[in-house]
Amino acid sequence: MPAALVEAIAARAAEVTCDRLAEREPSPWLDTAQAAAYLRVSRDSLYKLTAARALPVRKRPGGQRLLFHRAELDQWLEHTHRRQD
Repeated sequence: MPAALVEAIAARAAEVTCDRLAEREPSPWLDTAQAAAYLRVSRDSLYKLTAARALPVRKRPGGQRLLFHRAELDQWLEHTHRRQD
């Protein structure tokens, strides 16, 4: 098989793979940095909110990693930030 054909196939396969990855919906689960950015608060504020159990969070038993669900964060925002009409 000619090298040019192999290169063309590889390039097309990479394009298709990138397109398919871009089409996927992002995960609803956010880590600490992503959740802080999503809520537009500092990491310190995020930790304080989770320690006070004011913010919904998941943690694997015995683990250190915190995970936040985007829909729950949206609900928390709706509840804590009332619309001003």
